Amino acid sequence: MTARRAAGDGTSVPDSPAVSRFKITGQANPERTLRRLPHLLQRATGLLLLSYLFLHVHTIRELRNVPAAFNAALAEFHSPFCKLLEIALFGTVILHALNGVRITILDLGVAQDRQRRLFWAFAVGFGSLLFLAGAIPLFLSGVLRI
Repeated sequence: MTARRAAGDGTSVPDSPAVSRFKITGQANPERTLRRLPHLLQRATGLLLLSYLFLHVHTIRELRNVPAAFNAALAEFHSPFCKLLEIALFGTVILHALNGVRITILDLGVAQDRQRRLFWAFAVGFGSLLFLAGAIPLFLSGVLRI
């Protein structure tokens, strides 16, 4: 049965396959959302890292000619808030890198049937351990100043 939509003159016309493909029908499927989670995380972390890169290059370019401004910016970057942002950047880099390695492994044809377990074990499990190993010293020395 072909889906139909109302035309502007009150009649109904059949939907093309392209239109019916984008219709929202039924309830959200949490399993489908979980399957797309690695894909969405890879794209989101990539965009965050790209914006950080542009901000970093812009800041360095602006500060390279004035030594006093550069020293003031360095002092600001040692604040606890900036250290927390650095820890968040560290986590973003780890998640993006390990998920990228997982995608590369899948592209090579290895573990095609275990890609969900590979994501949770490799990108999330190993990534969490790696994050904690790096974030705890950063937090203790940069935020708590111990």
